[in-house]
Amino acid sequence: MVRAIGLLLAAALLLPVMALAQIDVAGEWNITFPGPQGPAEYTMYVTQEGTRLTGRMTSQSGEFPLRGTTEESRFRIVWSLPDNGRMLEITFVGTVKGDALTGTARIANAGQGPV
Repeated sequence: MVRAIGLLLAAALLLPVMALAQIDVAGEWNITFPGPQGPAEYTMYVTQEGTRLTGRMTSQSGEFPLRGTTEESRFRIVWSLPDNGRMLEITFVGTVKGDALTGTARIANAGQGPV
């Protein structure tokens, strides 16, 4: 009886911790962004340490460092790439659903769209 109560107390204490668990964005991800000249395809490599994200985006245009954060079930990843002599900052905000990332990408002040 005492053992059963102890197990119930342990489970009750762990539930709030599990509810606050961060999502796992680490790994290699294939990302496609719709664009005016057609889809832009990237491979995103992400390393996660707690809520901090680092890594790189690669495409036919080159390789670009990224940084980001997680908060509960959402992530925010930012990187910049060259466009006609200036750098465009892209912000990707979303969630992990199974083995896929879903969300919205904002390109500087030019607009945003689904990813």
